Amino acid sequence: MSRFFLWALLLTAATSQAAWKKVYSFEHDWLVYQEAWKSFLPYVSSKHYNYHSKSLELHPQDFPKAYLAITPKENYHLFLQGALFKDLKKGVTFRFPLDSIKQKVILTVYSENLEGLPGEFSIERNEKIVAVEKADFFSLQTRSGAPFSNFFLLSILSVMACLGLLFSAYPRVFISFYRYADWIRWEVKDEVWMRRPFALPNLLVLFTLSLITACLAYLTGFKTALKDEFFGNADNFVTIWPSVLFIFSKLGLSFLLFISRYFVYYLFTDLFKLKGLANVHYFKSLQTNLQFFTILFATLCFYAVYVGPATAIDFSPILYIVDFYFIFRFIYFFQSFQRSFSFPKLFLFIYLLIIEGQIILFGIRELIFPSYI
Repeated sequence: MSRFFLWALLLTAATSQAAWKKVYSFEHDWLVYQEAWKSFLPYVSSKHYNYHSKSLELHPQDFPKAYLAITPKENYHLFLQGALFKDLKKGVTFRFPLDSIKQKVILTVYSENLEGLPGEFSIERNEKIVAVEKADFFSLQTRSGAPFSNFFLLSILSVMACLGLLFSAYPRVFISFYRYADWIRWEVKDEVWMRRPFALPNLLVLFTLSLITACLAYLTGFKTALKDEFFGNADNFVTIWPSVLFIFSKLGLSFLLFISRYFVYYLFTDLFKLKGLANVHYFKSLQTNLQFFTILFATLCFYAVYVGPATAIDFSPILYIVDFYFIFRFIYFFQSFQRSFSFPKLFLFIYLLIIEGQIILFGIRELIFPSYI
């Protein structure tokens, strides 16, 4: 019985330790014979698409212990040095060893129905996969889990620290900014800190919102399959500092963007004769953004942890959710400002259309989802 299991183990190992591995493909090496030149010229699809024969120049010495693998998409006649070598059947893979050819040869494929390039032609080797395939299998997860785990821990702690500081130092401000009931009442409450847009509580709220925006940008960049320059470079994840610098750069950019919005509000409210609306609009913009992106950030974080650090996420549906939020916010602002102020409806509508339209088209979406825009 022990000998039987020993031989079974050896036979299983022998049959499972080898596999065909592609080492070269001839996608850009095809030639066509030109009678006028009495030579082979590179294949050009616009000129040679309907030629019935296409050729390859093989150099066997460049691929020792390799095989030419052919998977025809039609029935072909295969010629070597102008002599018929084999009839190839559609869909049946044919391999022959290049070591049987001692020097350079011209291989030609002919078919009366040949259009474009023939089926797949490649160089393959029958390699052992005990270590190679296992290494390839584990290398499929190109993203290391450590950057994501560190990001999740540090970002959650940082956001919670900012919110905790805001709640402990300015509890009324915290409650007013996270008062979700305003979405139902559709009215503007007169708050003292609304009259001072750059007061310390508002700056702390602005910093927290910028931090959430930066963390969302890092999360989407790390988890998306559409890699930009930063996330496509594996060297940026050897240490934590490149990621920290990335988040702080996004944080600073978001902070400047949100502050500059106030001056945009002030300029356009003055242009449309909407006196007193700039501070209110700035406050409501911070409030709605903080409420929405806090929920979005928490949801995406926990979903990313659920699917695992090596799994990419398609954020295209999230873009539609963000767009819907800004469109609904436009309606919310219009109704709220109309009830709280006696502005002309047309002026208020055009003002919000210009200001909120800028955010929908550009603004914060480009900070968080640059790969999808």
